[in-house]
Amino acid sequence: MNLFTQAVISGLMIGAVYTFLGIGLVLVYRTARILNLAHGETFAITGVAAALLVSKGNLPLPAALALAILVSLVFAMSLHRFVLRPRAEWPAGTLILITLGAAFVVRGVLILAAGTDPVSFPALFGGMPLRIAGGVMPQQGIALVVLGFGVSAAVAMYLGATRSGKQLLAAAENPYAAELLGVNVERARLTAYAIGGLLGALAGALLIPLIAVDFQSGLAMTLRGFIAAAISGMSPFGVLFGGLGLGLFESFVGAYLGALYQDPVMFCILILVALWQSRKIRFGGTRRA
Repeated sequence: MNLFTQAVISGLMIGAVYTFLGIGLVLVYRTARILNLAHGETFAITGVAAALLVSKGNLPLPAALALAILVSLVFAMSLHRFVLRPRAEWPAGTLILITLGAAFVVRGVLILAAGTDPVSFPALFGGMPLRIAGGVMPQQGIALVVLGFGVSAAVAMYLGATRSGKQLLAAAENPYAAELLGVNVERARLTAYAIGGLLGALAGALLIPLIAVDFQSGLAMTLRGFIAAAISGMSPFGVLFGGLGLGLFESFVGAYLGALYQDPVMFCILILVALWQSRKIRFGGTRRA
């Protein structure tokens, strides 16, 4: 096996997931001006729920995934409708902490439901893997890359090229002016949380058959999705390249330095991104996402 080629293949697959998660974070941020730290929990909820429904509920995999994705959607939309919306006038920092609290609540529920051991479920796409220059990509991985970047690009185009997508962005830029122009700001924000939750759920449905998921996977995925989004400057199109670059970088770190170095390196990248973004404050500049 060619280590370099396999690292590229793995980076493409994990980069597609980071793009899924990053564009969901961008969508919510650009619409509601909130960094949703519970966003990655839709990934974990989908994986754990699908695994339990298949193993203990004896449901067919498609039905189990459909129900798991529905649970994730309900969580994402309920977080906005029943937790964040009634506190919309609170400071943004407080709302971010509330989403972090919601993430820890989900972690507790997942521990009670599935324990602390990682779980998984069978792949949706079987068949012979694709062999490229000494590397191997399973059929599930091909579907992950194609759907990951394809769906994320479609969402980015939806935001930038359609009337309803521009209404979502207008709801965040100036909600009062948007309402005067006939935009239903509350519906726009709820739609953003729904799309973001769906993207996180799809990431779980496509990646978890290749790895495993446990109760603490959500925050780790939120972190990586946020790095991909922050690198792009919270741009719907830029996050496509941010997620791809981050996935490739992490894959090469794991391949050549070892898996134990991946998390420390990711935290270092997060610190560097924060320092880079803070230059606008240090020099008195401003920039809207």
